[in-house]
Amino acid sequence: MYVGRAGGGDSEYEVTRRVWLAAMGLVGCAKKPSLPVQATVPEFSLTDQNGQPFLGSSLTGKIWVANFMFTSCTATCPRQSTLLQRLQRETAVNLVSFTVDVKRDTPEVLAAYAKRFGADPARWHFLTGPEAALHQLAFSVFQVGMVDGKLEHSSRLLLVDAKRGYRGSYPSVGEESINRLLADIEQISKEN
Repeated sequence: MYVGRAGGGDSEYEVTRRVWLAAMGLVGCAKKPSLPVQATVPEFSLTDQNGQPFLGSSLTGKIWVANFMFTSCTATCPRQSTLLQRLQRETAVNLVSFTVDVKRDTPEVLAAYAKRFGADPARWHFLTGPEAALHQLAFSVFQVGMVDGKLEHSSRLLLVDAKRGYRGSYPSVGEESINRLLADIEQISKEN
């Protein structure tokens, strides 16, 4: 127990120090602020790697991480798929890979790519469909993948909550970014 200085009263330094330490303790206990909802993912209808219709509403009630990729990419897409593979192992989130190359990435090609990365078809969906639908998701919702008005892949991973709220965008490079994504997944899973 602290009883102060001999002769009574605390020094100004000691009072300031104790106030500062108490304030830091409160900051450490403060609840992390909620991630803002940047947009709501609208209903969409695409085709999955099995050639089956896939509705965006099937993800309602589930947290998911998405990316925009194409199977013949040799730059960022394989790295992103490796990170999504890690998320599949370490979390319970669903994963959605939207192709930006609808001419080449047929359901059969997407299925082979999914197999290459050990995708669990119950949780990791590779989607193709009309370019207009993919454009709307990429540009209007996630604000990624636009080069000269054309649909392009993105090097970012995109976090969506169980109510279809777009909550965050994360570079697919750097352990710090991935750790932030993992922390944000944990945070929004507690909200739902």
